[in-house]
Amino acid sequence: MAPGVGIYQPFYKSELRKRLDPGFTPLDWMSNPSPRLRELALHHHILGERLHRKHKLTGLLSPKFYSKTGLVAGTIYQWIANNPGHDIYLINGTPFVPYANYNAVERNRIQAPAFEKQMRSLCQIIEFPLPDEFSRQTNANLCGCNYWIASSSFWDNWSRDVVEPLLKIVQQRDLFNEFLEDGNYPAPSPVYKLTLVYERLIDHYIARHKVDAIYYPWAAKDVLALQYHPTIKEYLNSMVPRVDAIDARGNWTEPEMSWLRKSYAAVSLGFAIGETLSADPIDHDLPSRYPAMTR
Repeated sequence: MAPGVGIYQPFYKSELRKRLDPGFTPLDWMSNPSPRLRELALHHHILGERLHRKHKLTGLLSPKFYSKTGLVAGTIYQWIANNPGHDIYLINGTPFVPYANYNAVERNRIQAPAFEKQMRSLCQIIEFPLPDEFSRQTNANLCGCNYWIASSSFWDNWSRDVVEPLLKIVQQRDLFNEFLEDGNYPAPSPVYKLTLVYERLIDHYIARHKVDAIYYPWAAKDVLALQYHPTIKEYLNSMVPRVDAIDARGNWTEPEMSWLRKSYAAVSLGFAIGETLSADPIDHDLPSRYPAMTR
């Protein structure tokens, strides 16, 4: 562990222990009291136990972090050490997404057409301002999977503005049951719709509050080096340079946005199949690849 940086990795099945990255701190989550809340419950636990006060920077990365990103703990600690002083460090756990969708909300809307409407309704209730239109997201401003490491002050603000208001919604099920229905999520274990919204909020919070943030610099070659379903791999080999060229130009036209959407729809396997093959085919809760496999 790097001095001053505490990155936790939870295990909620005994089989996960040997698949964790030894460079991170294991977090016993065998009780898993609110499985439908996923990281929201874990973040609440970190705040309640004041783990975020034990380090200058604190984060939580899922057991599938390596399987999704190919990044080990040493790489993350070195990246943070090379870029000191930020309030939050974010890693997109699905770095292929900017080459498949214009932004993350569009991606969720394809999975569930009512997603954006529900997201806006929920954010209005907790007084979380959203932009009128969601702009382009690349790996420079997109954090999938809640992969972030932040200062204690950021955690405190995030708790006050997001975590606690959302948990109040959970506690008032009779009033807000629509957000506590199971969402469209590619895993056997169900997830609340509210939890899926939670994953989308971090980027918009950072932009709204002008948080001093840095996103992991995914190079095109590193995105392409990850493991994908063969159909998705072929798609990315063709699309990555073309999409990067549009992003380098600085703006997207409506025809280009439509082109990206239709291009990915033509090869999409359905989210339940697994674009990145990051889950063990026998048990979805286990990562298909883990650091000990490379030794």
